[in-house]
Amino acid sequence: MRYLVVVAPLKADTAERVRELLADGPPFDVDNTVFERHAVHVTDREVVFVFEGEGPSSKLVLTAENPELWRSAKAWQECLAERPRVARTGYSWERANLSPEISFEPTPGPGDSEGGDVFSP
Repeated sequence: MRYLVVVAPLKADTAERVRELLADGPPFDVDNTVFERHAVHVTDREVVFVFEGEGPSSKLVLTAENPELWRSAKAWQECLAERPRVARTGYSWERANLSPEISFEPTPGPGDSEGGDVFSP
């Protein structure tokens, strides 16, 4: 899984306005991006956009012709204290998703349902 994380510092007392802007979702069609997941986290001082997708080509492509995007950009500009910046991964952990069909236990022995060792000595 590849991530794109964008952090944008907020002007004082704009977090509620940011939550309002987020209520309708993004100003672009997420189904037409290469991402599998998208989330936005808001604190009193910043907003963090997280995009997740497979492969090294995960990048966000937005069309400049989208008028909704431009209207949204103007509204966001009123809330941002600084230019947004991309956060680089410093540490990442993911739980292994092991199939219940795979076992790392020893092979069955005499009396087990499968019989003895499947490898000859």
